[in-house]
Amino acid sequence: MKRTAILLATTTLGIAGAASTASAQISPAPVEADQTAADAAPADPTDSGQDIVVTGSRVSRPGYTAPTPVTSLSNSELTKSSPSTIADALRTLPALTNTSGTQRNSGSAGGGQSFLNLRGLGATRTLTLVDGRRFVSTNITGSVDANLIPSALVERVDIVTGGASAAYGSDAVAGVVNFVIDTRFKGLKGSAQYGISSEGDNREFVATLTGGTRFADDRGRIVVSGEYFRNDGIDGDARRWARSGYQVITRPGAAGTAADPTQILAANVRLVSSYGGLILNGNGGTAAANASFRGITFNPDGSPRAFDFGTLTSTGTQVGGDGIDNGIIQQINRPLERKAVFGHATFDVTPEWNVFVQASYGDVRSDYINGPNVHNSSAAQTAFITIQRDNAFLPQAVRDQMLARGVTSLTMTRWDLEDGKTHTDNRNRTTRVVGGFAGKVGSWSLDGYYQWGQNLNTNIVKTTNRIGNFTRAVDAVRTASGAVVCRSTLSDPTNGCVPFNPFGVGAPSQAALAYVNGDSPAYIRTTQQAAALNLSGEPFATWAGPVSLAVGAEYRRETARVRSDALSVQNGYKIGNQQPWSGDYDIREFYAETVVPLARDMTLLNLLEVNGAVRRTDYSTSGAVTTWKGGVTYKPVDDLRLRLTRSRDIRAPNLNELFSRGRQNVSSVRDPFRGNILVSNVSSLTTGNAALQPEIAETLTYGGVFSPSFVPGLQLSVDYYKLRIDGAIATVTDQIALDQCFAGAADFCALSTRDASGNLTAFRSSPINYSRLETSGIDIEASYRVPMADWIDWWRGQLTLRAVANRVNHFTTSAPGLVTRDVAGSIVDSQPKWRGQAQIGYTQDTFDLTLIGRYIGGGTYDVSRTPAQLGFRDVAPQAFLDGQLAVNIPAMGKGGQLYFNVRNILNTEPRIAPLAGNLAIVTNPFLYDTVGRMFRIGIRAEY
Repeated sequence: MKRTAILLATTTLGIAGAASTASAQISPAPVEADQTAADAAPADPTDSGQDIVVTGSRVSRPGYTAPTPVTSLSNSELTKSSPSTIADALRTLPALTNTSGTQRNSGSAGGGQSFLNLRGLGATRTLTLVDGRRFVSTNITGSVDANLIPSALVERVDIVTGGASAAYGSDAVAGVVNFVIDTRFKGLKGSAQYGISSEGDNREFVATLTGGTRFADDRGRIVVSGEYFRNDGIDGDARRWARSGYQVITRPGAAGTAADPTQILAANVRLVSSYGGLILNGNGGTAAANASFRGITFNPDGSPRAFDFGTLTSTGTQVGGDGIDNGIIQQINRPLERKAVFGHATFDVTPEWNVFVQASYGDVRSDYINGPNVHNSSAAQTAFITIQRDNAFLPQAVRDQMLARGVTSLTMTRWDLEDGKTHTDNRNRTTRVVGGFAGKVGSWSLDGYYQWGQNLNTNIVKTTNRIGNFTRAVDAVRTASGAVVCRSTLSDPTNGCVPFNPFGVGAPSQAALAYVNGDSPAYIRTTQQAAALNLSGEPFATWAGPVSLAVGAEYRRETARVRSDALSVQNGYKIGNQQPWSGDYDIREFYAETVVPLARDMTLLNLLEVNGAVRRTDYSTSGAVTTWKGGVTYKPVDDLRLRLTRSRDIRAPNLNELFSRGRQNVSSVRDPFRGNILVSNVSSLTTGNAALQPEIAETLTYGGVFSPSFVPGLQLSVDYYKLRIDGAIATVTDQIALDQCFAGAADFCALSTRDASGNLTAFRSSPINYSRLETSGIDIEASYRVPMADWIDWWRGQLTLRAVANRVNHFTTSAPGLVTRDVAGSIVDSQPKWRGQAQIGYTQDTFDLTLIGRYIGGGTYDVSRTPAQLGFRDVAPQAFLDGQLAVNIPAMGKGGQLYFNVRNILNTEPRIAPLAGNLAIVTNPFLYDTVGRMFRIGIRAEY
């Protein structure tokens, strides 16, 4: 291929950083790396004769465009979108809105990591690649933290929004996100950035330093990049909308009609509990005597007073009064610190053969709040406190009342504020080493590599109750001499028990807190070994052109080992209690892919190509399975390209789904059997299922790309997609299990347990191949680039426009015994029907100005509930505006810039759309901006 063609491909790719779904999605790939992967590095004018590869295909061929839709984002566009982290930039795209990160309610296992999630199908169904190769899992579920990939060396990110298992193997059900690394960088570049919100919090600092050089007459190349990132997070009560206390609550006495619904949206909702202790009822007396104690709470000095139950009071919630606002406890944004280093070295053994080695290390740490130790349910892990009549700390006035009314004990709820709130200290250390070769055997390209990777995760739940110790400590009595001791100490004087005073905020002593609290640890080690050999070439030609063929074999081995402590094994902590386990599996794969041209340069047959791929995968745990892909690319004229792809894809169960013995969490749910009242902190345990089978997906995409020659620089693509997953591997959420049981699906009733009074006490579940999951929709993308001089002669610079949008038509789960749910348009399920992003940029020699609009469509808050069940129906659309001004500084090299970025310029607050979880939050942080206006200033230099 000629040098001019290489440069043209690179220039075309730069259009709005996109060139996404048109022919410019291709780019030159150096022979030094995995030729069969879509790992195109930037063009080097000194190189020639390079093949061209496309993400989503293993075929390398000049001019080839795969029929699978691909969205491509350049590094410059990513930094304009959100210069904090790559993952933050990507999650503004419609297809990746549900990507997790440091936002609240993103789970405990991730610990601030960002797992890419295409189409909301789950991070485990999105395959994250680096230069077309797998990256070691940084989470026990098999997902990859995108922020460990060296941002300063990312040339572009390619997003394949369709099945790609035949090309890349398991996990590519929703698609592939491929990070293309600039391994040929030469010189020195660095950046530094500081950010702060308009509220004075969410302070962050990020710095990168990258260097590349050549040696041995340019036969050898080395590039090294380091990155440091720190964000201090946002407290749970640091935003006005967060303090509003909006929640969906049950209305006592409601008729359950559209005019008088069972539940409504209300402000200032609180849980019926107290930091200083609240008596719920007495025991041992008559019903009236027992009930007379309800509502006694305690001042900081331990004296009793009446509790204010507010209004609209039910068993679990109230509006106003003395209850607890649990929506302001966990951070809105979790703090995070990350250190990462990456290195790549290449040596040309001959003009056609080279070897390379690549290594990276990342250290990610997040210490975030879970909430106080809670005693407010019938569940064993969060059980109410029983206060005996002879309790040493019980105020005498209450004791006298118990004696007078024949009550022997009291049931009390309490949130222990004194221990500073339990928190999770999560640290991930990830190491990855890759070595390989690439070259030519005649006219064929051959490459191979071996990878070893390891992730060490230390996840410690700190300051959580030791259940046995707390039970003993709260049962305090006085000895004959008047000393306060634990009742258990009377029979076991050396047991070390320290009495715990539960009456009033600040009442427990530090010694008592040290005795009742502890740290529940989990130590997780996952490893990955992967090897691949790929061969590609053109064995023969038809009259329309050469036939391309790629074949290869891959091997992968995944292992995991989980350890904890003896008390966790006994489920002795309030939360945590990681159960130890270990497991492994290996995978052997063989694949073949071909592109066959059928017509070229004919009337209404400017181009007609078919593409096919097949892969045979053998899992040591579940046997062999075959995946395939077939596609057609048709260009009737130069301006229009039509495409169609049909594929069969798989996702095999990961190690956690197969072998996990569980970890104790707590769950907050609406109980439909009791009028949908909110029940908080019910213990929840999920274990693995060794009988799981791979899930099978079928994906259909078709659409076209319009690049009108009469409007140079304009590209428009529209694609329809439909994806169906049979035998989807899923763990039914506690809320869905309750809803399905209430709807008559008897199998789901076994997933929850209740006490004799009907109170929920525990959930237990494991993943199963239980359902069919279907989703369909439309992807739309447009870009336009024009020199301003084309409009006005004297106007310098260039205007760039780009828009990406997605419409979800259906998102349905169904199975025998399961009530079918289509949550398209449901805000609480993070599936609004419309999502979009638009960007306008103006660039000239001295500066670069960019404005970005993000749009989240409106919808029904919860489509699964009727107007009679829930009066809160509609959530309005939401839009956010971002902007960046960068000033070019020639003295700081070709990439020298000083820039000022403002995210959420208008300081737009998120929509009120309460999202349940361990602790509720008044909005959906996966959809809406919860930070507010964020300022960032930074500098870049390159020499």
